[in-house]
Amino acid sequence: MRRHNELPKLVSDLKAFAKNEYPLLGLTSEAHYETFAMQLIDSIRRIKYIEAINDKNNYSQLRMEPNSIYFDPLIAAKLHSEKGSYDEACWLIFLSTHFGKNIKTKWQLCRDIYSGLGTITWTWDHITSNFEDFEKWFKKSSPYLVSNSKERQYGNHRKYETLKNDSRRSIPKVFKSYIEFIGNTKSHEARFAEAETMSTSPDLLFEILYSNMRSVISFGRTAKFDYLTMLRKTNLLSLEPGHLFLNGSTGPIKGCRLIFSNNKGAVDSVLDLNEKLSQLSKILPIGYLKMQVLEDALCNWQKSPDRYKYFGG
Repeated sequence: MRRHNELPKLVSDLKAFAKNEYPLLGLTSEAHYETFAMQLIDSIRRIKYIEAINDKNNYSQLRMEPNSIYFDPLIAAKLHSEKGSYDEACWLIFLSTHFGKNIKTKWQLCRDIYSGLGTITWTWDHITSNFEDFEKWFKKSSPYLVSNSKERQYGNHRKYETLKNDSRRSIPKVFKSYIEFIGNTKSHEARFAEAETMSTSPDLLFEILYSNMRSVISFGRTAKFDYLTMLRKTNLLSLEPGHLFLNGSTGPIKGCRLIFSNNKGAVDSVLDLNEKLSQLSKILPIGYLKMQVLEDALCNWQKSPDRYKYFGG
């Protein structure tokens, strides 16, 4: 999607929405409209990037090899899924979410932990069968990881995580809580099927799993949202957020209040904001994950409302 082709239509749609549906009081100039529209386009592009990964064939097997510089956990998840390794695919989505892609060191941290720093690959089957071994490995490796942390860094959304072994949010504790979230069967398919029996729609399934994931250490609102939406983007699970899960958010709720009330500190209720966002989502030129597009765009737009800046990492 070329931004200069999409921009006029999206700006026009935003203006029509502001006139006919709900006022967008935070869009006070043409620059505001264009800047917000460009953030929406960037957000849609991020989803389409994953679509492109899913659609491409003939990836090198090195993409799923953590000891290779070509390793990419998202492509690896696709390849494992195609081979019938559903658990490994979901595990890689979790790892990619927990570590994030750093703007400088890319997937290096995810790669180094997954590969055991080149000693042993902590696949889903291996780590769930030998978790004490993983704990011992990490305890031994933690000092090295900490002292060389500049070589392998968390992504921007995960910048408060740690490589220290004695932390309350240490990697072994995070991994153990995720394994416990999946349950005694150690099967993602069984865990998700259980949640599906309690849901009647993709958005209710999202709601159930989002709520259940509060048991996963260090996975707050953003991480849960990112993990579940990535399962959808990679075609591993059919679910859809029905709203932005604004409670507990920072950037997204500031963006919502700014665009509707022209005041980041406004007291608009989450219920009212969700209704307005639901209507706003209908103008987006994308068929699914509209709420993630809005969440991402609003969070980034509120940082620089009238001057476009690209936010990545």
